[in-house]
Amino acid sequence: WRTTQEVLGAAARRRSTRNARQGGGEQVDAMPTKDRGVWAVLLLVTAWCRFAQCWKNYQGQWPCKPELKDDVYPENLEEVKELVKQNRYVKGVGSGHSWDSYIGCAGTTSEAVNIVMTEFEKGDRHVDLDLDDMSIKVPASMMTRDLLRYLDEQRSDQYPRGLSLRSYPWWIDQTLCGAVATGTHGSSMHEDGGSLSSQVRCLGMVLADGEYKKFCEDTHPEEMQALRVSAGRLGIIAHCFMKVIPSENVRVSRQALNRRGLIRDVETMEELFTSRGEGALARRFDNTQYAWFVPTDSVQKWTYELQGTRSTNQSLNRGIGSYNLSNPETVELPELRADQMVCENVTEGSNETLSLERQPVSMEDLMELAEEAMSRQDNSSSTARDPLLLNLPPSWWSDRIENLFLRWYPSGTFSYKDAFLQNPTSGTEYTTYDQYEYSVPISSAGRCMRRMARFIDRNQVSSAFRSPVLVRLVKAENNILLSNTRDEPRLYMNVNDDLSYNMRGDQENEPLRELGHFLRNNCDARLHWGKTKSTLPRSSDLDGEGDYQDTWCDFGRFVSQLDPTKKFAGDAGRGSSRYYWDWSEC
Repeated sequence: WRTTQEVLGAAARRRSTRNARQGGGEQVDAMPTKDRGVWAVLLLVTAWCRFAQCWKNYQGQWPCKPELKDDVYPENLEEVKELVKQNRYVKGVGSGHSWDSYIGCAGTTSEAVNIVMTEFEKGDRHVDLDLDDMSIKVPASMMTRDLLRYLDEQRSDQYPRGLSLRSYPWWIDQTLCGAVATGTHGSSMHEDGGSLSSQVRCLGMVLADGEYKKFCEDTHPEEMQALRVSAGRLGIIAHCFMKVIPSENVRVSRQALNRRGLIRDVETMEELFTSRGEGALARRFDNTQYAWFVPTDSVQKWTYELQGTRSTNQSLNRGIGSYNLSNPETVELPELRADQMVCENVTEGSNETLSLERQPVSMEDLMELAEEAMSRQDNSSSTARDPLLLNLPPSWWSDRIENLFLRWYPSGTFSYKDAFLQNPTSGTEYTTYDQYEYSVPISSAGRCMRRMARFIDRNQVSSAFRSPVLVRLVKAENNILLSNTRDEPRLYMNVNDDLSYNMRGDQENEPLRELGHFLRNNCDARLHWGKTKSTLPRSSDLDGEGDYQDTWCDFGRFVSQLDPTKKFAGDAGRGSSRYYWDWSEC
């Protein structure tokens, strides 16, 4: 990991060296793609963290308490078992792609330790592919991106396009097993798809007594209902046994819509489901995804057509995972006149200003502007207060990011591992934000979307957005107790709060909080297990029994059986009104 200061410092050194060489007549290459990539504009909204010995989420803004023991990084199963036996409270954690400390903190005292599984059985040699069973054993350290790569490489006469998962999520630079534990998903209505948790055949767990046990859907069907989405509460996942499918090329079609078009589509989903059932919904909307750019009411829609396992259509490599992005000398930015916006200096009490005066703005200009902004920050603060993020118009950011999406996710024919929307994590580790995700029942999603649009207009919530809302569908997962879609398919809306960590003092992005409160109380919205919860108004926070009814109590019974001493209870607001793992009313 590099802090922002290190990134910008390296850029400055490269620029200084380049200028010196050019002065001597030597031709110098442009800044490397990885550092010049399109995400560099978002360095302007950076917050850096203080990295220590205790687990934080991947951006650093959700740390565990410093009283915890130092994190441990086991490399094999025996080490994991011994650590569980030796410690009073433990939590198995991965790469930290979550936005709340409850999901990744073993506790709040020196009796607790986080067992970080990112070094566990690392490398392809620990992967075990079973073609007879069409499943693969994945160690807890393996990233979803690496699994997709590995499966794609398993090409043969029988599987000319290799293998894949039926569905995979937007976040693929996170540990696969961690994603399984939180019900992470893409957009899938296929009977064999759904979230990653639905694609699990077996789980290898280290339980509270320190022993390893393998649970499978055919041998332990009841336990698997609880284990598929456990949020780390039932033990440490050491191995995930995932179902795989023959891979094929996918024809991707992108369509530009507006907000009205998105609402019409969602109303069609509601009508199809209520009148003709889940099968009709799947046939029309399987894999469909949307990006809604709220400040401009622009929407991009992606649909997918499978081409068959023996398709000879040439597939493209999307490249965002390996940084093979186009490398233009300038970044094409939306129109912004120099007199249109002047940015307030980050330093309290100063009358100096920053402004954008050149069109188009080169990547080098952006890096220099970022350095200037960062040099004026209060270095005692662990969060950014970036004037560009706050003062450039929301519509400018919306247009800018939409341009990136158009470049990253074009129409065309792609290999299965590259076809569906996936986040290029490069760069997002340098920006600090919270991420919320709300799922609403498809049986009322169209009506909810209309009410949500009116709420946004009436309360001027569009100014609270910088990143798009990702809109996706997930099938009903009736065999998972804590799945958001336990009862019926749901429409998921992924919402980023890019502002709160860049506002002065104790200010928060209140309009976005109120939108979450509205969805929770007016649309029967549930919260994704891996996303932000505790910054919502208290009445909108996680309510296990209220959200999941009888299945919450069913899950609690498995907790009492598998973790009677509360070894895996974790932080989760322990000792406060926000303690989630409460079954006292059951």
